[in-house]
Amino acid sequence: MIDVLAVVRPEDAVTDFLSVLDPAHGREVHLLAAERGVYLKLAADIPLEGRLAAIAALKASSGESDKPFSPATAAAAIAREAGAIPFTVWTHHPSDTRTTHGRWALDLKTAIGGPVRHTMTAGTPVVLDPVEVAASPYEQERLDATVAWLRRHLDPIAGRVIEVGAHEGALTQRLLADGYSVDATEPNERFLERLRANVRGDVRIHPHSFEDLATTARLTGSAYLLIEVLYYGQDLSLLDRFPTDHLFVAMEAGELARQVWPTTWSVEDEIELVPPRLEDLSGALLRKRGSRGVLLRRR
Repeated sequence: MIDVLAVVRPEDAVTDFLSVLDPAHGREVHLLAAERGVYLKLAADIPLEGRLAAIAALKASSGESDKPFSPATAAAAIAREAGAIPFTVWTHHPSDTRTTHGRWALDLKTAIGGPVRHTMTAGTPVVLDPVEVAASPYEQERLDATVAWLRRHLDPIAGRVIEVGAHEGALTQRLLADGYSVDATEPNERFLERLRANVRGDVRIHPHSFEDLATTARLTGSAYLLIEVLYYGQDLSLLDRFPTDHLFVAMEAGELARQVWPTTWSVEDEIELVPPRLEDLSGALLRKRGSRGVLLRRR
């Protein structure tokens, strides 16, 4: 098995994927640095110090003759260099606050045409983004605004709401406190365990993914909530299979504008839930991308 780190810059492999670089896994690691147009192979027996030295040398080189990888040429290079050996592609998270990195992640996943894995914190690979909700005034404002928006359009007595990608349950808790009955879904095992520990009330918890909900595990509800989850290049034609007439979607405004909804849905409402801003969190200045919502109604 090969771990392929498809990053924007060479140093991203160290700051974002240090644990993947660890040779203790016994895997060969390939580094694709998009801006530099470089593909570097690190054999399984190279110690971590040697791997870091090779990346440092690459970063220090001039790069005057570099020809950057596009997502398409990167996908082709990965397939060519890996050959018949199975591989896992790691890249940035689609909601990375570094806009170039998030865009790269989305476009690369589309070019590869299959699953990729992501990371958001240095050296800690994850599938989803563990947002520090409790400590972040921005996240608190975003969640409160999301519930207030839902309340303006949907009475809790209308029926259960299906929350897709509930993570650790920060939004779920607010929905329950507001009187909603919730089916909360979370396919990531780590977050699913925390979700089960965090929420109490009229809630049913499921390990279903977006794709599961559109095919084998369809849950009926008054509305489906797709709050900050459409960053993974999901097939939006699957929205037609959700057994509901209302879809509440929220995400960063630029990414939301790029979505092409199936013609069977019309936009009933669009709202800025929270604007982008800089936030000082635990001594680090973070750029929060903002969140915009659209309510889709089935035609």
